[in-house]
Amino acid sequence: MKIGFDVAQTCQERAGCAWYADSLARAMVTVAPENDYILYHQFGRVINTETSTGTYIEHPSVSMPFWGVGPDISRRMWKRIGISESLPGDPDLVQSNSFQVVETAGAKLVFVVYDVSFWACPEFTTEVNRLYCQQGVLNALTRADGFLFISQSAKKEFETVLPGWLQRNNKAAAAIPLASRLQPRNGDIPEDRFWLAVGSMEPRKNYAALFSAIDLYWSHSKQPSLVQIVAPTGWRNEDLKTRASELESRGRLRVFRQVDEGMLGALYQQALALVFPSWYEGFGLPVLEAMQCGCPVICSDRTSLPEIGGDAAWYIDPERPESICDAMLALENDAGLRHKYLEAGLHRASQFSWHRTAFATLEFYQKVLDTQ
Repeated sequence: MKIGFDVAQTCQERAGCAWYADSLARAMVTVAPENDYILYHQFGRVINTETSTGTYIEHPSVSMPFWGVGPDISRRMWKRIGISESLPGDPDLVQSNSFQVVETAGAKLVFVVYDVSFWACPEFTTEVNRLYCQQGVLNALTRADGFLFISQSAKKEFETVLPGWLQRNNKAAAAIPLASRLQPRNGDIPEDRFWLAVGSMEPRKNYAALFSAIDLYWSHSKQPSLVQIVAPTGWRNEDLKTRASELESRGRLRVFRQVDEGMLGALYQQALALVFPSWYEGFGLPVLEAMQCGCPVICSDRTSLPEIGGDAAWYIDPERPESICDAMLALENDAGLRHKYLEAGLHRASQFSWHRTAFATLEFYQKVLDTQ
């Protein structure tokens, strides 16, 4: 099988979509090196200024035709692809990981749907991002041969928006979960007790409720601990940043804009718990990362999070900051309870792996190729 694979977003500041592309590409090459893999660091309209920070896999089965190719040349190449030129590497199938539908010159197209929050709750995103994602999915309805979802919840949400569409149009579809890219590691971080939150500073992550919960927690805890946040740049967050600065000035919060994998793993490993009150997740990777690193999890009971956390997370109501505070107080005051959630999380995380995801994805590719 010759597989074209979109890794364009790995060349940018990485969020969940980019880590998915990177981790899945590496896992597929490991579990099925007999295939040919063509990694596209420039993909359709997702054109990067440079590719040097993108996924790089040195292996005989891997080619990277856009590696080191600048934006001007890449744009010209993509304008010709499907018209006067074939896709580099002449793949049998192409997976789009960035809501892009491209001309594939006869290759089957697999389109990844991370979530449909841009339809289900458009108030949580920007107008530009909402229109970009909506247009990508609408284009996929007419062009894609198969649809991959990163959770059963994401697939269910898609079918709520477009009831019966997949079946009526005989489209191959599968919900294949992600896995954690992290392992516990030592890192140069404070040894003091702290809580951890991870996720872009944006409305969907529900930092407003977390910040309210922090004030409640500090008013009730006998020995309150700092909350540390790993929060890459988001959007519609001016009020949130102002509130975060206020809490930082009072010694209740510390914000990291970005950390490397080693630091993130160490933060998970040493935190009292991850606090993740998100309104909407297609998967909720921080929940799985925390469990993999032996960090108890407090998270929302919405969308995909119960599917990922199973019986190993403490679920809160994201509408009620006091429910977040109550969970923090309970875990803070009971080391045995923290250990119970830590052990349950490790067991739950063991049920996810990138090798399993890769095998399931490759089986899905074959299904798509076999579909007329």
